[in-house]
Amino acid sequence: MSTSPGGRSDRTALLGRLWDLGRRMSTQTVFLHEAIAQTVGLNATDTKCIDLILRAPKGVLTAGQIAELSGLTSGAVTHILNRLEKRGFVERLRDEHDRRKVLVRVCEESLAPLTPRYEAIGRSFMTLVEQYGDWELRIICEYMEKVAEVSEHELAALVAAGRSARDAR
Repeated sequence: MSTSPGGRSDRTALLGRLWDLGRRMSTQTVFLHEAIAQTVGLNATDTKCIDLILRAPKGVLTAGQIAELSGLTSGAVTHILNRLEKRGFVERLRDEHDRRKVLVRVCEESLAPLTPRYEAIGRSFMTLVEQYGDWELRIICEYMEKVAEVSEHELAALVAAGRSARDAR
C-alpha cells in the first residue's frame, strides 16, 4: 500500500474523497430539486412524492404506500397530497376492485412547467456520462444501485426506529 506525503494511504485518501464527494452531491441534489420545485410553488418533498407515483408500476400509489416509500408520516403525506391535488398535480381515484381504497395518480399535463428543467438536467447528465465506456458505466450503475439500496435500508431503519419510539411513549 502506498503512502501519500501527508502520511495517509492512497486508499484512505481516495475513500475520504469519495465520502466528501457523496456529501457534496447529496447536498447539491437536495438544493437543485428544491429550486426546481419552487419554480412551480412546490417544495422538493412534493416533487419527490410525484416522482414516487410516476415510478410506480401502474403509475398509481395509495397514500399509505407513499408514506412507506418516503418515510413520511401518514399525516404529512395527506397534507402533501391535499396541496398537490389542490394545485392540479395529482388526482385521487377509487380503486376499481376495492372501492374503499383510494389511489393517487399524477396529472401528466401538470408536469409541463417542470419537464423542460428536468430534461435539461437529463441532457447534461447524458453529455457527462457519454465520456465513459460501457465497462465504466456498468461500475457506475452498480455503485449507484448499491447506494440507493443502502439509502432505502437506512430510511426503513430510521422510520422503524421512529415508530418504535412513538409506540413506546
